[in-house]
Amino acid sequence: MSYKIITNLIDKNKVPNFVLLYGTEEYYIDMAVKKAKDNYVDEDYESMNYMETEKIENSFDDFYGFTSTFPFMADKKVCIVKEAAFLTSTGSLGKKEEEKLLDMIDHNDSCIVFFLIKGGKPDMRKKAVKRMKETGGLFEINKLTEGELSKYIVNGFKKHNIDVNLKDADYLANNCGYLEYESVVSLYHVNNEIEKISSYNEGKRSLTQEDLELLMIKSVESNIFKLVDYICEGNKKKAYEILEEMLLNNTPEQFIIHMIARQYRLLYQYVVLSKKGYSLNDIMTKMKIKNFIATKLSKQSRALSKEKIEVYMREILDIDKKIKTGEIDNRIGLELITNGIIK
Repeated sequence: MSYKIITNLIDKNKVPNFVLLYGTEEYYIDMAVKKAKDNYVDEDYESMNYMETEKIENSFDDFYGFTSTFPFMADKKVCIVKEAAFLTSTGSLGKKEEEKLLDMIDHNDSCIVFFLIKGGKPDMRKKAVKRMKETGGLFEINKLTEGELSKYIVNGFKKHNIDVNLKDADYLANNCGYLEYESVVSLYHVNNEIEKISSYNEGKRSLTQEDLELLMIKSVESNIFKLVDYICEGNKKKAYEILEEMLLNNTPEQFIIHMIARQYRLLYQYVVLSKKGYSLNDIMTKMKIKNFIATKLSKQSRALSKEKIEVYMREILDIDKKIKTGEIDNRIGLELITNGIIK
């Protein structure tokens, strides 16, 4: 993992002078930067040896002036550029500024510069990106996998002297929203959940799934899965409880309808592929979904045929059209969808 590599280089004082950190896990990107600052910058001389700037496109002279001068009572200065959009396909520096930057990458060894691109990727065709790649300065730091996240949660609770087994950690991992497609939930959110649950259960040596469920904030997708579970079971009471919970959390009715429709589209795809003889792993690859989603779809599909899902999808589409044309409002439409599907 790139995070471990960059932090190891920082510990050994072998980090390249120009570093580009990019990827989807902002928490680890921030932690790598913090580690570099703690390692290289003495608090007594921070004002002279440390600089943070949002962008350099409109303040290149300030950036150049700081990074080109020698550190004071230290081996290195540290400079953080929080939004290095000029290194992506949508941004750029002026020609003179780019030439200066390339020269700095080649010759400046008095300052360590961190360029950050959170949630995106650099343009690998750009000269500065190529130059940093040649010097070993590119580090892609992405979100954790399902297994990595579960272990992270177990270790997070251990720091509070609380034991959580891997199965229960899996439950939290799969319901907090972190693993969802295009999710903006980061480890900052996961850490907050661990902190909140640990504080509430202070003094306990271990926690169960029930303890976690009592306090954790479930993602919309997690609630949608549960809602569809109850719909598949024909459990009206539980389905309405989930709906009420989502509405109390200010989840827009139209968004809930959109997510229900999306869930049935996923179920339809799963059933079609399953009927064609595809294995679970093949279906995951073809649908580009994670294991826990595929497993839930497998469970839900047992109570549904392809034809029944088609009927439900037509009903949802019809109600959605009536909402958009003003025939009915969102709340009534949502209730009609639930009533129409649960017989």
